Amino acid sequence: MAGNEKFQDLAFYAAESGWQRSLNWLDRQYPAVTQNLGWDGASETFAEANYNSSDYMVLAGDNDTEYSVTIEFVGTSAVPGYGTNFRRFNYRVDSTGFGPSNARSQVRVVAGKIFDTEG
Repeated sequence: MAGNEKFQDLAFYAAESGWQRSLNWLDRQYPAVTQNLGWDGASETFAEANYNSSDYMVLAGDNDTEYSVTIEFVGTSAVPGYGTNFRRFNYRVDSTGFGPSNARSQVRVVAGKIFDTEG
């Protein structure tokens, strides 16, 4: 049982790595990303994709664990306290980690970034 718990922990840590890496990538994007994306491990960038995980699930990882990441653009919203030209761009990030012995863990994170849409 201890071994199974360790494998599940490794899968969870892999999923955590995936969403953190994708949020770091999103933070460096300007202008805002407005399409659904999947991880393209070969070029180390995200690629535009339809929101169907089987179309763009690409694995990245080490010898014992792997992860896949998808980013869904879910729209914009007004930002209280800012001018009307500021919008929050909202994303849902799904990261699935895979560990030894078919262990699997999924993490979903909702994130946003504020942009001045006129400047």
